[in-house]
Amino acid sequence: MIRTYGLIVGCAALLAYTGFAPAAEIKVFSTIGVQSALEELAPQFEKASGHKLNISWATAAILVKRVQAGESADLMVLTKQSLDALIKDNKASAGPDATFASSGMAMVIKKGAPKPDISTPDAFKQTLLNAKAIAYSDPAHGGASGVYFAKLLERMGIAEQMKAKTRHPPPSGNTAVLVVNDEAELAIQQEPEVISVAIRKNTQ
Repeated sequence: MIRTYGLIVGCAALLAYTGFAPAAEIKVFSTIGVQSALEELAPQFEKASGHKLNISWATAAILVKRVQAGESADLMVLTKQSLDALIKDNKASAGPDATFASSGMAMVIKKGAPKPDISTPDAFKQTLLNAKAIAYSDPAHGGASGVYFAKLLERMGIAEQMKAKTRHPPPSGNTAVLVVNDEAELAIQQEPEVISVAIRKNTQ
C-alpha cells in the first residue's frame, strides 16, 4: 500500500549554534518534504537564538546538484541517501548528523471526491488505470517520491498506460496543488508535503 513505504530524512548539522555571533544569518538548504514542519519551527528557533534562518526549498536531488556545483549552506536537511552522496564527494561533513523524521507516501484526492479503493494491490492498480489524470514528482528531477513511484508503475506493468495521463509539477512544486487546481484527479506525494498544501489552503 502506498502509505506503508517510508522515506528516511536526514539532517546534517554543519554548524554549532554557539559558533555564530549574535543575530547571525544561517543559510539552510532543505528538502520540501519537511517544509511545513520547519516553517513552524523556524520562528521559534529565531526567537530563542537571535539568529535568522535563510531557507532554500527544493527536492533533495536539486539541492545536492547545487552543492556539487559549488554552492554551500550552513545547515542541510536532506534525505539520508543525498547526504551520504555529499559526504562521499567531500561536500559535507561526516558528522554530526541525525535522522530526525520519516515520511510515508499518500494518495491525494480533492476534498469531497469519492475515496479511491487502494485496499489491495489489484484495487490500487485499477484505481490508477481508471483515473483521468494522475500527478507525481518528475523522476527526472530526482525527487524521492517521484523516483519511487515511477519504478512502482513499471513493476505493476502499467508505466506505458499511465504516460498519457501523467502530470508533473515544477521541480520545486507540489503534486497536491495539481489536484487542488483540477489538473489531476489523483496525486502521489510524501505525506508532510500533502499536509503543507492543506495548511496553506486553510490559512489563505
